[in-house]
Amino acid sequence: MTAAVTPRDEIIETYGEDVWNLILTVYVNFHDSELEIIDLCARWIPRRTDLREKTYLVHHASDEVTHARLFREGVERLGQPWHELDHAKYKIQDIDDRFRKLFDSEDELEVLIGLNLYAEGVLAMEELYQLGRGKPQYFYQFDRIEREERRHVGFGVTVAKRLLAESAENRKRATAYCNWYQEHLDGYLGGELADKIGWAVEAGFVADDYIPRTKERFRSTMSELGILEEA
Repeated sequence: MTAAVTPRDEIIETYGEDVWNLILTVYVNFHDSELEIIDLCARWIPRRTDLREKTYLVHHASDEVTHARLFREGVERLGQPWHELDHAKYKIQDIDDRFRKLFDSEDELEVLIGLNLYAEGVLAMEELYQLGRGKPQYFYQFDRIEREERRHVGFGVTVAKRLLAESAENRKRATAYCNWYQEHLDGYLGGELADKIGWAVEAGFVADDYIPRTKERFRSTMSELGILEEA
């Protein structure tokens, strides 16, 4: 009896192993980032005293539990058993390093800008947006996840604006964080991700101006705080 052809087989036949590995890289790093975010939310829930802002973190963490499950399901739907994946093979070191930096931070402004606005509002949002529209048959529920991630950006903007209004020192620190992430973005897109973005463009998964669009998303997202023009 001939084995059924899976989406995994079709992807490899059509695009090659590099693109299949790219897809797994996307899923593994999104999934593992969700777990990191859940832990990060849990760290800050007890520190917030405003009930509405505390609730933001509860909803944020709950969304990420759902998203982690959807990312696992997306891999399984392609014909790849999740438990057979070697996660270490697909991990992007820069993502681990940035989450470790945020988890060690005692400054909520740094966490809000680095997580809600940059990691989610810029990097994840552009990736979810383009992959979910470019190849929805491969990137399961990315459109739904993108919509829900927009809430997290809104949470971050709301709390960060409150902190910025409290002191000039907070605004100065926020501007410095914005500068750091702006510099990081150039090196990140042109460094560890360069080959992967090239494969995604060639396969038609993302637009050929993916990098300029991501940089424009950075500008528009950080402008929500009114600090970009000061950077």
